[in-house]
Amino acid sequence: MMNASSRAVCPVGRTLDSVMREALEAGMLRCERQRARAMVILLLGLLSMVLVFRVLPSVFGDGAPDRMRAVGQPLCLSLLCFALYEASVWFWLGRLEASGRTPALAFRYINAAIEVSYPTVMIFVLAHYLGSLAVLNGALVLLYFPFITLAALTLDWKLCAFAGSVAAVGFGFAVFRLILGMESVPGLPTLTLPGLQLSKGVYMIVAGLVAGFVAGRLKVQMEQSLRAARERDRAIGIFGQHVSPQVAERLLNQPIELSGEERHVCVMFFDIRGFSGIAAERTASEVVDYLNTLFDPMITSVNDHRGIVNKFLGDGFMAVFGAPVEDPDLCRNAVRCAREILGLVEDLNARGVIPPTRVGIGLHAGPAVTGNVGSERRKEYTIIGDTVNVAARVEQATKQFSARLLVTAAVREATGPEQEAQDLGEVELRGQPKPIRLYMLA
Repeated sequence: MMNASSRAVCPVGRTLDSVMREALEAGMLRCERQRARAMVILLLGLLSMVLVFRVLPSVFGDGAPDRMRAVGQPLCLSLLCFALYEASVWFWLGRLEASGRTPALAFRYINAAIEVSYPTVMIFVLAHYLGSLAVLNGALVLLYFPFITLAALTLDWKLCAFAGSVAAVGFGFAVFRLILGMESVPGLPTLTLPGLQLSKGVYMIVAGLVAGFVAGRLKVQMEQSLRAARERDRAIGIFGQHVSPQVAERLLNQPIELSGEERHVCVMFFDIRGFSGIAAERTASEVVDYLNTLFDPMITSVNDHRGIVNKFLGDGFMAVFGAPVEDPDLCRNAVRCAREILGLVEDLNARGVIPPTRVGIGLHAGPAVTGNVGSERRKEYTIIGDTVNVAARVEQATKQFSARLLVTAAVREATGPEQEAQDLGEVELRGQPKPIRLYMLA
């Protein structure tokens, strides 16, 4: 039977792989949004630099020619258009993320082509004012590389390689349009050599491949993280069938010595009175259904009170509070749980869900050794010590006093005087060298 935690990990009709694939796509979409936001920041930064240049040209030198100042207006306009486009992509991807959808593959490639074409457009704009050679041999060409690098946030190495190739093709087109057939510059004939300029395009392709490698590694790491998270959720789901999901979560998040350690615990033993008679009148399957109906809400109660059901004992069980996760209020939680269990039994009896059932519960608190017992092939987390033995004897004493809930003085002292209890005095328990003071709570 799958519990709530397991259903959260793998909803009905969906496999774990499909859930992980959706989580990976959602992660890639978030990365794409981050890339679009980075583009907006980069373009607005460039726009700010151009505006500063137009308002305070002396920052860049008093001798700046008028034609360099004139380029500011078209450059600002083109940068503003690019920034608005990236902002619209950012908001659109946000809406897709909110609705749980992902962009089509065709959009990703078209968008990448548009983005890495920004520097090409700016080259043509600036070449009209500053001259072809000044632009092609200036710092503007370096602007291709941040745009190519940001493609890595798509987590798609093919898309990164595509972006580098588009940048190289765009730059190559600009080279042929601007300097093909241009006369060589005296003293610097290499500036007009197309081959020398096109070598920069090779670097752009290499940059795309490097960005693709980074994107591939990021995607692998994300897949590994998601796989680890999926296995962790599965562990919580499986372990949560034995302990509460909250306890399972804490067990996976804190170091616990499972080889053996001493802890202060409160042990509960629960037993069904007259179980042999109930079982004798029913088939085996009916007995199992009866036990499942009875135990199911009780296990939930133990989990809700930060305990674990450590062992099923046929017609009863042993529960532990304070291990493997420490609980400063373990005795109070154990008593509250015991009272709730008694109320559950009364309710099931009153509604006729189960045959008339009487139960007995014994509680004792003290030190115990907790840890794994068994072999390399089969181990069991268990609690060993005199505290466990005393708790078992206290539960058996409920028959002697016709009680439903007995606790020792250790539990009574830890829960405080507000608990209504009948002092039974010192009681001789089988197997115990000294009498133990017991209190009847119900």
